[in-house]
Amino acid sequence: MMNLGVKQMIKSISIKGLRGFGEEKTIKFSSPNGESGSGITIFVGSNNTGKTTIIEALRCFNSTRDNPPSFSERKRNIKCENGMIHLKLLTDNDTYTIDTVSSGGSSTVFKKNNLKNDDWWEGPKIFSLQSRRFVDYEFDKSFMERNDYIRNQQMNYRNRSASISEFNCRLFKMQDNKNEFDKLLKRVLGYNLEWTIEQNDGGRFFLKVTINGCIHSSEGLGDGIWSVFTICDSLYDSKPGDTIAIDEPELSLHPSYQKKILCLFNEYSKDRQILISTHSPYLIDFKSIINGASLYRTVKDSDGNLQINLLSQDSSKELKGFLQNINQPHTLGLEAKEIFFLEDNIILTEGQEDVIMYKKASEELEIDLSGTFFGWGSGGASNIQKIAAILRDLGYKKVVAVFDGDKSADKDDFSEKFPMFKSFIITQPDIRDKKAVHRDGKSGMMTENGKLKEENSQEMRSLFQDINEFFSVKA
Repeated sequence: MMNLGVKQMIKSISIKGLRGFGEEKTIKFSSPNGESGSGITIFVGSNNTGKTTIIEALRCFNSTRDNPPSFSERKRNIKCENGMIHLKLLTDNDTYTIDTVSSGGSSTVFKKNNLKNDDWWEGPKIFSLQSRRFVDYEFDKSFMERNDYIRNQQMNYRNRSASISEFNCRLFKMQDNKNEFDKLLKRVLGYNLEWTIEQNDGGRFFLKVTINGCIHSSEGLGDGIWSVFTICDSLYDSKPGDTIAIDEPELSLHPSYQKKILCLFNEYSKDRQILISTHSPYLIDFKSIINGASLYRTVKDSDGNLQINLLSQDSSKELKGFLQNINQPHTLGLEAKEIFFLEDNIILTEGQEDVIMYKKASEELEIDLSGTFFGWGSGGASNIQKIAAILRDLGYKKVVAVFDGDKSADKDDFSEKFPMFKSFIITQPDIRDKKAVHRDGKSGMMTENGKLKEENSQEMRSLFQDINEFFSVKA
């Protein structure tokens, strides 16, 4: 790993008893290695599956001896030892723990390695940016250095509020370092934003922005622009070795801005840790994962317990082959990334024609498939297993693979390696008829123009019914 001086890189956090974490779960974080995106850790998953709680737990370690965190009743999981909370943070150099003092109580005890609670310690400072990023339109003049702001935010952070407390301190800091801050702002917005901090007749301050000759006050500034301000603020005065955690950076942002924000994350994560939770496929970069970024999918199981699923290193290595396939550049495109934001019920096929034709056949037979097709196919029968391995790593339970009739060996191999999933094979060599051109022609389930053949209607109907039946059974 790169030499990052005295900074303490975060290795992992263990959470037990906080909100949905009734069982102890440990999350390991990526460390920057100089490659683009290498220091990024990404959390995906449905709502209410613990992504924000992970960032909240990290934020607790910004506290000090004089301001230990306390946990109100609604934050304590009653399934866990009468509401006891245990948090453990591992860095390159130290181990920090936060434990509630008594059953059902909110008070906590800090420890660093084997030191007692009354020993002073300076833990890693994690710049945490919440998903609700409303900023007060009018504010007082105040200054605060980055580390002081991080610590003070923890002091004022008791609930998941809609606004960012004391962001005015950051605005005046930005004004003092306007050249550096504006460089990032322009990279996201694509233009130089004219902004100043002005004072009104009542003595309070506000942000004045000029766009295309029109002047806007803080109140008239769109949520998206405010969000860009807050994200750029988390980065512009950070240092190598810092850790920045951002909850749902995509909120209120146009997709074009999301893509540019991702470029900033990739660049800064060469020597910093960037932790994000997201519902946006625009914020997942497979090249970063190949370079060392981690991708977690959070799931709440049928018993209400949270499960944290990490994409394995073996699966990450397989991604490189997909990205280098110039004949199938769409295999890991935006449609494929959307899979990571679905709860389950994934249908894997060989290629893009399968995706189109199976959908067309289901419409013709008036059968609604309960699943979602993976992107534009897997790029060939041999790739279906690679995609299935990724889905298995990330905790998917309901995955179906459909093979062409001439791929029986691939189907059998899949069934052996992925017994938890379901596989099918059609009787015809292909999904549709294909004329012989540079290779032999093929007879398909459908005509060349995509009309389901009458003699194959019952087989296709049975296939769709079997898929829906598999998806309907509780995992």
